[in-house]
Amino acid sequence: MAEITFPTAIDQNVRLTLDVDTDTTTASLKSGDVVIATYDKNGWTPLSSGLKIGSGSDLSVEDYIKAEGSQLTQRTIDQIELLSSDDQAKWASESSGFQPFAKANRAKSTNDTSLTKGWSLSDLNNLKANYPTDPEGYFRGRYPINQKDSDDFDHFKITCYDHQPGAFDAGSTQFTIPDIDDRKKISRGTVTLPMQPGIQEGNTVNWGEEQINPLQIAALNVAGPLMDLDFQAAMQELTGAFGTGMGDLSPQLIKSYFAQKAIGANIIGRGTGQTINNNVEVLFNGPGLRTFNYNYRFTPREPKEAKEVKRIIRFFKKQMAPKRSTSRIFLKSPNVFKLKYQFKNGDHPFLNNIKMCALNGFTVDYTPDGSYSTYNDDGGEGDGSMTSYNVGLSFKEMTPIYNDDFWRDSEGRQGTGF
Repeated sequence: MAEITFPTAIDQNVRLTLDVDTDTTTASLKSGDVVIATYDKNGWTPLSSGLKIGSGSDLSVEDYIKAEGSQLTQRTIDQIELLSSDDQAKWASESSGFQPFAKANRAKSTNDTSLTKGWSLSDLNNLKANYPTDPEGYFRGRYPINQKDSDDFDHFKITCYDHQPGAFDAGSTQFTIPDIDDRKKISRGTVTLPMQPGIQEGNTVNWGEEQINPLQIAALNVAGPLMDLDFQAAMQELTGAFGTGMGDLSPQLIKSYFAQKAIGANIIGRGTGQTINNNVEVLFNGPGLRTFNYNYRFTPREPKEAKEVKRIIRFFKKQMAPKRSTSRIFLKSPNVFKLKYQFKNGDHPFLNNIKMCALNGFTVDYTPDGSYSTYNDDGGEGDGSMTSYNVGLSFKEMTPIYNDDFWRDSEGRQGTGF
C-alpha cells in the first residue's frame, strides 16, 4: 500500500492512500484514521453524506472533493508513475478504466497518436491549478442606497466577472480566439453608482513616421551583390536603377552616402549643402487601448449607508487582486469589469459603450476634506465611519476597438458605438 500525505489549509491530516495489493484497485482519502472517500473508475465517492472534514470544520466531504478533487487526482497520477513496472502492469490489467492510471499510462505510451498532435483545449485545461472558492458569494452594492434600478434615473453600473482566458486549440486547423466580451461570463457582483460630470472617451490608433529614400529603394535590388562583397557590380546596379543621365546621382555621391552612414557624419551635407529626400510618411502601427477614469465622493448620510460604502470599497479592492492557488505556486488573473451607462432601466441610447475592462488602479482618500473626521453612532454599524471618502477608479479596456465592432457587435450598433 502506498500512502501520500496531502496537507491542506483545511486539515493537515488529510491523506491520500493507494492500495495496490487488492483486486479492487482503489485510492482512498483519509482524515486521521477514518476513510472518508474512495476513488475508482467512477471517480471520487464520499463514504458518508454530510461528513465533515477535520476537527471544528464545517466543510463537508462532498465540498472538499469539489474544491480539491483536481489536485487529488493529479497526486494519484504522480504516485502511480512512481510505482514499479510490475505494479503498474498490475494496475493496467485490473483496472483499464481507472481514470488516474489511464492518464498516466497514456502519457507513457509510444503508440498514442495524441502525443504527435498539437496542444488541445483539454491539454490546457489539465494544466489548470486549483484555486479556493470565495466564500462571500455574490455582491450587490449601491450608492446612494435609497435609489433603485427601477427608478426613473440614469446611473452607472459596474459588473464584475471572472476573467476568462482566450481559449484556442493549437492542434486545430482553425486558429480563432473569441473576443473577451463573447467568452463565458461568471458574474461575481454589481455596483450601481450615480452618473457624474466629466464622462469622456478618447479613441487612439498608433501611427508612426516611416521613411525610405530613393537610395534605399534602389538598394533593395542590389542586396545580393552587396552581400557577395561585389561592390563594383552593386554600384553598377544602383546607378543603373536611377540612370546617371538624370544628372542627380553619380558613383561618387552614392559612395559618399554609404560612407556617411558608416562613419555617422553628414558628408553630403557638408560638401554640397544637400540632403537626401527621405519621403517621410505616417504609417499605421497598430490599435491602442483606452483608459477610463472615474472619481467618486462618498458621503454617508446614515449608518446603513456608511456600511454600504465600506462594502463597496472592499469589493473593488478584493476583485482587482490576483488569485493565489491552493498550493501558492500559481497566480490567476484578477476579475474583470463591464462598465455600462444606464438610461432609466436600459442601456443609454446617446453615450458610448465600453468593452471588458481590467481595474488597474484604485485609490481611496479617507480624509478628502483635509482633516480626520468620523461619525459617532454609539456602537452602531456606522460608528467610526469616515464622514467622507474620495474613491478613484482607473479601468483599462482589455481589447482594442476594431472597425467591424461597429456593425458586428450589438453594443457597437447602440448609442455612439464603442
